[in-house]
Amino acid sequence: MEITETERLMLIKKKEEICGLTLQNLDMAHDPQKEVEVKKNFTTIISLLNQIASYSDSKNYDLDQFTTGMNSLFNLMSQEKRTLKKWLLSPRAIEMTCNCANSVRFDFTKKGLKISIPKIDISIFRMK
Repeated sequence: MEITETERLMLIKKKEEICGLTLQNLDMAHDPQKEVEVKKNFTTIISLLNQIASYSDSKNYDLDQFTTGMNSLFNLMSQEKRTLKKWLLSPRAIEMTCNCANSVRFDFTKKGLKISIPKIDISIFRMK
């Protein structure tokens, strides 16, 4: 399926929106009081990635790893806020997740769109 110029511009705009949301999350990464807002931004990012991916052949992408990492991050943020009343590991995990979201690449080909999702482990237990 070939992508029109209008669709290409719309997809680029979605990628720019992802970058804007990650920048907001980086600004809030050390404030557990902003937990809900950070989660909302990440949920929007997942939605935008899925919208972008819908223009590609499903063999060209797999968002499951990213979604699983996001769920782990949400659990970490909630647990740290509830038990410690502050974030210790969450800021770094937020930063890594933002980088992963911005590292998703898509290439326009003659056949359509190819999505490249980095195989980055954002598991909170593997941080060094």
